Amino acid sequence: MDDRAAPGPGGGGRPALNGSRAGDVQESPGGPGGRAADLHGLSAREIEVMSLIAGGQTNGEIAAHLFLAEKTVKNHVRRIYSKLGVGSRPAAIAYWRRVRGSADE
Repeated sequence: MDDRAAPGPGGGGRPALNGSRAGDVQESPGGPGGRAADLHGLSAREIEVMSLIAGGQTNGEIAAHLFLAEKTVKNHVRRIYSKLGVGSRPAAIAYWRRVRGSADE
């Protein structure tokens, strides 16, 4: 007889595959500087990716920095553009700098 508990939501004491993990960054609506309302519902990972984009990094550089596949970064970028209502990298960077700059004042 096997006494091991099944992993996942039903047992095993571990979170489901899509659950949070130790070290995950969670930004609450009232997070640092209360800026979440200005960020159009970006996830913590999307905020991280957008910050790297604004810093001038390419998708490949971002992927290497975050230990992700480049395709995953491209998906994040696509969702960021959609949430920010922009259609290009320069427009996203300009928007990001404007929003982040006004939040720091």
